[in-house]
Amino acid sequence: MTLALGRPDFWGRYLTDSVCPALSSLEIQAAHARRMGILPIFNEADCSAVQGRDRSTAYALGALARAIKDGIPAGTAIAIDIEPAGSVCPGAARVDKAFIEGWFDVIRWAGYAPAFYGNTIPRTAFANAWCAAVLERPEIAADSYLWSFEPSLVHISHAARNAPAFEPDDPGCPSRLAVWQYSITPSKPDVDVDLASSDFPFWWP
Repeated sequence: MTLALGRPDFWGRYLTDSVCPALSSLEIQAAHARRMGILPIFNEADCSAVQGRDRSTAYALGALARAIKDGIPAGTAIAIDIEPAGSVCPGAARVDKAFIEGWFDVIRWAGYAPAFYGNTIPRTAFANAWCAAVLERPEIAADSYLWSFEPSLVHISHAARNAPAFEPDDPGCPSRLAVWQYSITPSKPDVDVDLASSDFPFWWP
């Protein structure tokens, strides 16, 4: 991966064993040795079950249990993975503001920074839920971070030197757009590539 893409400044890693193996102690040691940030992601969730405060509260408590086990310090951002609606996650079309509020309230209560990975194109399911939440509760926009996967670009090379300017889609309401997954690598190595703002609270082991 390093030879093909260059050494990353950070990597996003799942906290639990879901689509990929969970973040391991060896990876944490490697990040420390290389001075690389880690963006913790909670993905042990039903991608169609993203409705209601009770659901996101349960996910947040699961994420916190793993974060504490891994030694992730307070102040670090923890992202909830909210995938787009489609054949794999049809229920994602019903993501709602209560789900946003539940994740925000529990993660912030525990001393971490809430983050949301989602589709920030205006009027999409996630953007609608996000805007409904922040328009009712402005502190959600002020005290959490958005990680957008739109627009998703296609590049011949994904090396850091060829990264585009930081221009994720804006949902059309108050938000702190801090990370942008600008492309999904179409070939090996299978690595998504991202840009992040300098103020995003990564974990620096």
